[in-house]
Amino acid sequence: MSRDEQSSVDITEKIEVIRPKKPSRDAHRKGAHFATPSEDEREKNHKPARGAKVALGVLGGVAAVYLGGVVVWSNVFMPNTKINGADVSLATVGGYASANDKKIDSYELKITGDNVVASVSASEIGLKIDGTAIAQEALRKTNPWAWPVVIFTGSRVNVSASTSFDEDKLAQIISAATEKANEGASDPVDAAPSYNSESKKFEIKPEVLGTKVDDQAVIELASNAMATGTETLELGPEALMKPSVTHDSQDLAQAVEKANQYLAASQTLTAGGSEVAKVGADEIAQWVSFGDNYDVTINTDALAQWANDSLGSKLNTVGSSRTYTRADGKKVTVTGGTYGWSVDTGALAQTLAKNIQECTEATTEVNWTSSAAVWNPGGADWGKRYIDCDLSEQHARMYDESGNLIWESDFVSGDVSEGRKTPEGVYTINSNKGMNQTLKGLDENGDGKPDYESKVTYWMPFVTNLVAFHDASWRSRFGGSIYQTNGSHGCVNLPTSAAKSLYDLTKVGDVVVSHY
Repeated sequence: MSRDEQSSVDITEKIEVIRPKKPSRDAHRKGAHFATPSEDEREKNHKPARGAKVALGVLGGVAAVYLGGVVVWSNVFMPNTKINGADVSLATVGGYASANDKKIDSYELKITGDNVVASVSASEIGLKIDGTAIAQEALRKTNPWAWPVVIFTGSRVNVSASTSFDEDKLAQIISAATEKANEGASDPVDAAPSYNSESKKFEIKPEVLGTKVDDQAVIELASNAMATGTETLELGPEALMKPSVTHDSQDLAQAVEKANQYLAASQTLTAGGSEVAKVGADEIAQWVSFGDNYDVTINTDALAQWANDSLGSKLNTVGSSRTYTRADGKKVTVTGGTYGWSVDTGALAQTLAKNIQECTEATTEVNWTSSAAVWNPGGADWGKRYIDCDLSEQHARMYDESGNLIWESDFVSGDVSEGRKTPEGVYTINSNKGMNQTLKGLDENGDGKPDYESKVTYWMPFVTNLVAFHDASWRSRFGGSIYQTNGSHGCVNLPTSAAKSLYDLTKVGDVVVSHY
C-alpha cells in the first residue's frame, strides 16, 4: 500500500489515532518536535477494520439466504413434510389442492370393529374436502422460520379440514351397518343402587358398557376420519352405546346415602300391646324407591303389599284356622268367617313410610280394619262370651263373659242332601237382628214366585242377612240327624221358646262359632 493510500485510510477511519497533538509551549522551548507513525504501525491499525467489513458481509449474506428460505417455505412444503400421513415434499398449496381433488374421486373409508363392517365412498355421499384450506393450515403448522432445521428433521402435520357431504346418505349407510352389528348385542346398563344383604346397606353397582354400537358415535368418527383423509377406521369402546349413569355420579351417591339413612330407621310393630314384628333393613330395602332424578322415597304400595302378604299372613285371623277347647272339654278347630284381626295395610303403610322417611325409629301399634277381643293368633280370640254352634252335634250353647253356660238348645241346620250346609266359621250377630221377619226363598222352579215364604218371630243373623238363628214353628223335632235329609235352607232352626230366650240374651256383636 502506498503512503498516499495509507494516509487516506488513516484520515477517514483512524483520524483520532494519527492526529498529532499540539505541542505545548514548554515543548517549543525545549526544542520538542512532532512524531510521525511508522509504516508498520499504520498497517497494524488497518487490519481490524478490514475484518469487521468481511464479517458484516458474511452475516448479510446468511441473513439474505435465511429470509429467502422463510419466504420460499411459507409457500412451498419443505422436504420430508407429511400431511395426515401423506408426503407433500416441495408441493405448493395449489398443487396439494389439485392432488387432493383427484384423490377424493377414488376415496373410500373402510370401517371395522365392534362387529361393524361398512365402507363409505366419496361418490356415495358426495364428499368434498377443501384441499386449499388443508394446505394453508398445514403450512402454518410447519413453522417456516425454523426451516434450516425442519428441512432435515421433517414435519408430521395432522389437519382436519372443512368437509361437505350428504349427511342423510352417510347416516343411512352407518345405520344399516350398526343395526346388523347390534343383532344379539347387549344394551349398556346404568350404574344403580344395589342392596347388599350382608352389609345391610345400599351400594353403587357399576355401569356395564354392553356391546351395542351407537350409530351417532360411528357417524361422528367417520366424519372426522374423512376430514383427515383417513382410509381405515377401527372402532373401539368409543363407538359403543354409553350408559347414561356412571358409578361416579354425585346424584347417585347422594341417593344411596339417603337410602341408607332410611335403612337405619328400624320399626317395631305391636298388636294388643304385644310385639308381633320387627322391620329392619332387609324389609325397608324392598320399599325404597329411586326416582328418575334419584329422589328417594318409600313405595307405600310395595309396603302395603308386604303388610298384606308377609305381615297379614302372620297377623290376620279373619278366616284363619283357630283351635280352642270348649268349656265341656271338646277340642274344636274352626276355619272361615268374618270375625277376627285384619291388618289395615293402607294405614299401616302410611304410618311406617312416614317414620322411615323421617329417619325415625319407632314402636307402632298395627293398624286394623277389624279387631278381635283378645290377641291370640291360632286360638280363640273372641273371649269367653260367645255362641257355640256345633253342627255335628246339632246343638248350640251360649256362654257369658265368665265362661258360664247360660243357654243351650238342639237345632236343625242346613240340609246336607240338598247342598245347603250351614256355613262354618267365626261370625258375629249383625245389625239385621230383629223380630217378625218373612223369609222368602228363591224362584228355583221359575214360576215367578219365591219357592217358599216363612214367617219368623225371632231373627238373629250372623252371615250377612241370609243365615241366622230363628224360630221354626213348623218343626216339631230338633237335633239328631234331621239336617242330613230334611234340613233348612241354611239357617239354624230353633224351637220357638229357645229362639226367644236366645234373642233376649244376644246383642249385636256377639260372636258365633259355627263348626263341625
